[in-house]
Amino acid sequence: MRLFASIRKYMFIFRAIIFAYYTRYKLLHTRYYKQKHIQTQKSIVYINTSNTQGGAARIAYDLHMFQLSLSNQSQMLVSNKQGTEAEIYELKQDASKKQQLLYEAQKWLQWQDFFHLASLQLYKHPAIQQASIVHAHNLHSWNGFFSPFALPELCSRKQVIWTLHDMHAVTGHCASSFKCEKWKIGCGNCPQLETYPKLTKDTTSFIWKTKKNIYKRCDMHIVVPSKWLQDIVSQSILSHLPCTLIYNGIDTSIYKPYNKQEVRTKFELPSGKTIILFSADLGIANPFKGGEYIQQLIERYKTIPEILFVNIGGGTSIEKSDLIWNVPYIQDQTEMAEWYSAADMYVYPSLADNCPLVVLEAMACGLPIVTFNTGGIPELVLHNQTGYVANYKDFDDLCKGFNFIRNNIEIRKSMVEKSIERVQKCFTLDIMNEQYYNLYKKLV
Repeated sequence: MRLFASIRKYMFIFRAIIFAYYTRYKLLHTRYYKQKHIQTQKSIVYINTSNTQGGAARIAYDLHMFQLSLSNQSQMLVSNKQGTEAEIYELKQDASKKQQLLYEAQKWLQWQDFFHLASLQLYKHPAIQQASIVHAHNLHSWNGFFSPFALPELCSRKQVIWTLHDMHAVTGHCASSFKCEKWKIGCGNCPQLETYPKLTKDTTSFIWKTKKNIYKRCDMHIVVPSKWLQDIVSQSILSHLPCTLIYNGIDTSIYKPYNKQEVRTKFELPSGKTIILFSADLGIANPFKGGEYIQQLIERYKTIPEILFVNIGGGTSIEKSDLIWNVPYIQDQTEMAEWYSAADMYVYPSLADNCPLVVLEAMACGLPIVTFNTGGIPELVLHNQTGYVANYKDFDDLCKGFNFIRNNIEIRKSMVEKSIERVQKCFTLDIMNEQYYNLYKKLV
């Protein structure tokens, strides 16, 4: 019986793999004709993994709300919907036997996000049929919901804009290549298969080549939130497409300095200490956010009683000690702005980033930033003016910047003023909305 069960299992997998190769071939060789149907009424649909969770969701949702404020039609299509807003739709996944077969093959072959059949039918969704512009944001996630094979069909029918929030679109699998540059030449022999999104076998060259073939058939506009990512796109498999730089923006009516003493009293924080704020999804252990450097920093300064570290996003309830407080993730933006205002410095030793909203939020609330020279961060934090940008992964240099700001009160005051001024001048929600609005008008 076990023998027959094993035979059936491998016959199923063999059939799934054959069907997967056939489906990939068919999708790659489907001919799409230019048939863009642009609506006269302004209507935009945003596609993202979520409408609430993560930086990409924040940007997409803010743009969506801005369009509604102009009385334009705007809708969101998301994989994971939170709330009950009528203009936001959750994308349902295909539950057919064909889909189950392809998922089994995708898992076995380690072909990332190739076969999400529901996304191949997205062009039929009423929101997209009515739209002048389809504005995609984050199209990859842990569970997956969007197939890159859906892009050529969408591009043939609508004006598509794709805002990249990380490197996933141009690599063989990873959202951040760190210092690896194999994405320029085709990936393969991947040095970091464990990097999100994880692969159990090296199919990076195959995935990269497939993405390249797909993008050749796409007529769309790329947007990037940093010069760092713009430079990457110019050397990548997306280099043939037009690319516009639009920095992320934040709401400075919320993220602004609040009275430090009042908010410290509200949160029962000690008034006489230098409060060092940091935040990372999954707490200190998150390697993408440089958790190991935070731990080293805490260890080095644990004997100085005047310092209190506060970790936003650590645990499920507030845990207090003389050295460190762990505060649960804060969803309310005003409360988060108050926590920024209560602190004296924000430490952000990220090892992979593009245009992080948390850095802009902290700056807008008057916090000097101590960070690494990572991704697009140096475009936000001006070295020795609004913070200290240490050499990448150089812990001693990070400590140098930490001490420089901590021990120089007048310099810290100057950084507070310059940080607020810089955000107001370059990174507000109004500036971002206006730049996207102008791009929409230009393309339609």
